[in-house]
Amino acid sequence: MTIWMPNLADHQGPRYQAIAAAIADAVAEGALAPGDKLPPQRDLAYQLGVTVGTVSRGYMLAEQQGLVGGEVGRGTYVREATRSVAGPIAPPPETGPLDLGINMATWRVHGEALAAALADISAADGLENLLRYVPPAGHPEHCAVGARFIERIGLDVSPNNVVLTHGAQQALAATFDVLAGPDRTILAEEFTYSGVVENGRLRGVTLEPVALDKEGMMPDALDAAAARSNARAVLLVPTVQNPTASVMGAERRAEIVRVAKARDLIIIEDDVYGYLLPGRPPPIAAMAPERTVYIASASKCLAPGLRVGWLVPPDRLVEAFVDVIYAQSVAQTGLAHEIIGRWIDDGTATRLIDALRKEIEARQAIAGELFEGFKVRGHPSSFHLLLDLPAPWRRDEFVAAALARGIRINSLASFAIEPEKAPEAVRISLAAAPDRATLGEALETLRDLALAGPRSSRAVV
Repeated sequence: MTIWMPNLADHQGPRYQAIAAAIADAVAEGALAPGDKLPPQRDLAYQLGVTVGTVSRGYMLAEQQGLVGGEVGRGTYVREATRSVAGPIAPPPETGPLDLGINMATWRVHGEALAAALADISAADGLENLLRYVPPAGHPEHCAVGARFIERIGLDVSPNNVVLTHGAQQALAATFDVLAGPDRTILAEEFTYSGVVENGRLRGVTLEPVALDKEGMMPDALDAAAARSNARAVLLVPTVQNPTASVMGAERRAEIVRVAKARDLIIIEDDVYGYLLPGRPPPIAAMAPERTVYIASASKCLAPGLRVGWLVPPDRLVEAFVDVIYAQSVAQTGLAHEIIGRWIDDGTATRLIDALRKEIEARQAIAGELFEGFKVRGHPSSFHLLLDLPAPWRRDEFVAAALARGIRINSLASFAIEPEKAPEAVRISLAAAPDRATLGEALETLRDLALAGPRSSRAVV
């Protein structure tokens, strides 16, 4: 038997993850060769001062990564390289345009965190319970985890008020269904997430635009729009707004609340990007919980594909939201909420958010250097930036010219409630590129295209 003992000092995180990482390092360095037998789990647990269950989860994670294989009665052995386990999902195609039009961050660190969570879950009892229907608001344990996550950004909520959703998009759809009212009008930022516009169109809701400045929605403009529309609700993204990346300060938030109270408006606070901003102001919901529907999601700060969201309505509206969510989907996906819940409770969520913040700051720095001298609206914690195009560029021309060069971006008109009034600007996502080098090359192409002018696009078929 191979006399091998892992050194866990260089590996952070839960001990079972450290054991799997140490196995991976030993295989890569040749300290463990194909066919070598790992120490028995009980012996290794004694040597490391951990439980047998911890070693078992570590070995299971290494097996899921294709490094080792277990044989009943014989032990755990290092696999031949050709016997590695194939990934469950095919990688994205290498052909086609680089999509800088979507705000999505999924990197290798997310895959590693998912593998660890699945290994942990697979070792638990009662897996069949994750496949059952859950109560309409969601499983109470998952609601409690959501409440703890929301509490991190300064909003103290009861788990009984947390309604689970399939991401922020379902939360938004449910909010439109509950709050639109007989006049079917909702006030919203003049430039807003395209999903807001699409939800309004599909549900026959009139969106009344409210003007923005560098700090987001303007209170005087909100007051005027409320007076002329008689709307019941206002929707806004006060923290890292999409697409302008503005951040509303505490004083501005208080002014918005003042107008909402005076006009008896319900505030819909979309806070999906708020968890990326260190030292952020408290949510609007903390100032006016009695009139705020708070929406949070794991999509931007943790993992977009798991579709985990949390919706916190005022007390009097909880039942109405639960009824709408049940009508839309009957039940939430227990496995997705279990994965996110474990990430939150074991510290993985904090590590992922910290890593994401650092990577986004680095990418914003790259963009800032390349677009020096241009009019750019962005924020160090934002997935995206807004580039005002130099004359004589038109936004649709520039989008088409960029696509001809293999880069997909979005016109600001895609985010406008009144597209014909949108300035000549484009939104560029920095998070979707697989690495900084790829992003830098794409941004250089866009910068050079912007400087060259529309004539340069005619040479590209």
